[in-house]
Amino acid sequence: MERTASRVTLSALCLLLALVPAIAIVDMIPGELDGDKIVSDEEMVIAQQSYENKSITSDDLEEIKHIHDEYPRTIIDSKGREVTIYKPVKTVGCTISQHLETLRTLKVPMEMVVFTDHTSNEYSYFSDFSDVPSLGHFYEPDAEAILEANPDLMIVHPGSGAGPYGAFFDPFMKKMEGTGITIACLACSKPESYAEEVEKLGVLFEREVEAEEFLEFYDGVIETVENRTRDLSEEERPKVYCESLPYKTSDNNIDPIEMAGGHFIFDIQQIADVDAEAVVNEDPEFIFRLLYEEDPDGKMASDTAQAEQIRNEILNRPELKNVKAVQEENVYLVASPLWTYLPYSGCRHFIGVAYVAKILHPELFEDLDPKAIHEQYLSEFQGLDYDLEEKGVFVYPEP
Repeated sequence: MERTASRVTLSALCLLLALVPAIAIVDMIPGELDGDKIVSDEEMVIAQQSYENKSITSDDLEEIKHIHDEYPRTIIDSKGREVTIYKPVKTVGCTISQHLETLRTLKVPMEMVVFTDHTSNEYSYFSDFSDVPSLGHFYEPDAEAILEANPDLMIVHPGSGAGPYGAFFDPFMKKMEGTGITIACLACSKPESYAEEVEKLGVLFEREVEAEEFLEFYDGVIETVENRTRDLSEEERPKVYCESLPYKTSDNNIDPIEMAGGHFIFDIQQIADVDAEAVVNEDPEFIFRLLYEEDPDGKMASDTAQAEQIRNEILNRPELKNVKAVQEENVYLVASPLWTYLPYSGCRHFIGVAYVAKILHPELFEDLDPKAIHEQYLSEFQGLDYDLEEKGVFVYPEP
């Protein structure tokens, strides 16, 4: 019975092919004939017959076979949505620079990117995207421009925080209903979900091998730090204060500090102003200041004047003169690409964790070289020619 049904299906498809012989070439999904978006075994037989009849080329046949063998591909994105693609992605739109950085890690050809967010055109780190159209900020993507570009896949940040950062998502998705554009919601900016999102993009772009290679490197750094700090007692974890502006901090600072073997002195939610007296009372042993005022990738490594000025301002705050971190000059500056939530931040948070661990526990991490890790990431996974001895100010002073 099944064999008879299969013959009927094949006969029907053959009749369709006879009536419209070029359909395997011009249809949105090469080789797909019955509207289900999937190249079935029967349709593969027809494609082979079309090739033998010289209706399609060998390249056409190879493309159809590839789609038959490898598609559809499905992931569950970071909003819990099922996302399915039915043929290779040839054009992609990104709505935040971290998307670009992750695709570059996966060796996705950058000429596939048809638009990105406005910040990518401002960072020297993405200088090769200066001619790529911008859609504005990630939480205000231009729906009309997206429709005009009509990418095979659009990667959208799932939203975060309060106000427009978290509220943009649902209204934007309503605008995209019925457009036919496949949308995957991935942040690529949150340490807690980054590895999983790398894997999912690897599936969507047929870059599973590249994803595995990167995650072996990424997990190796994270696990090295966590394995050595996991069993530290509270007494062995130095107290740490971290700010982005004078006495302005965030809950996003907690995880990297704790992962690196420190104890963050405040229990806060989101971005918060803290009282100077509270910092004094907690008496942190280390103070970190995050630098986000300028693009650190574009600076010479010797250009530390601004970093020195900011560090000296902290060291010379009269209210902090008796704080242990100031007395022992354990005040360090970290540039936002090595952090998670600031302008110019990216996907290098794991390198920031390595640096903080080296600073907090030099005896535990004597063999850890964060700069070498950073250099390897830039060259091997970003394909950039950086000499960190000459270019970039990321941690000051260096441990």
